[in-house]
Amino acid sequence: MLMLCMGLLLKKKKSNVWIGMEIHLKKKRITVYDCFQKESNSIDIPQVKKLAVLISNLLVESSGDEVDKVKMVPFEIEQAQCLPKTKHPFNCGIFLVKILECQSLKIGDMTKINDDNALELRRTLSCEIFNQFVDESFGK
Repeated sequence: MLMLCMGLLLKKKKSNVWIGMEIHLKKKRITVYDCFQKESNSIDIPQVKKLAVLISNLLVESSGDEVDKVKMVPFEIEQAQCLPKTKHPFNCGIFLVKILECQSLKIGDMTKINDDNALELRRTLSCEIFNQFVDESFGK
């Protein structure tokens, strides 16, 4: 399955929040992962709507065929359901990373992704990043 994952920083009135997106190229669908939003079927995020049009147009243009305006239909946008939610916008980033990690590993139980565990999730991720990317000669 051809799929891309990406994050997008949204600037809101009082704070910034991260949302995640899975872009399914063959299904022509974008799934939005928003840990701060109330669950709803309507998605009113202008940046995602613009991306849905842009990706569709890029795929049609890159096909090399005569451009058919009928094929330039924006990707469908859907809201991922049953996600862990945070009360704090500053936890959106760590929630998003952990949710996408669970999705990629096919882990369905995300109950440990919550505001009570957010600090521990940050520590764990920091250690994983440090161990994976810091040169062995660090500090010598």
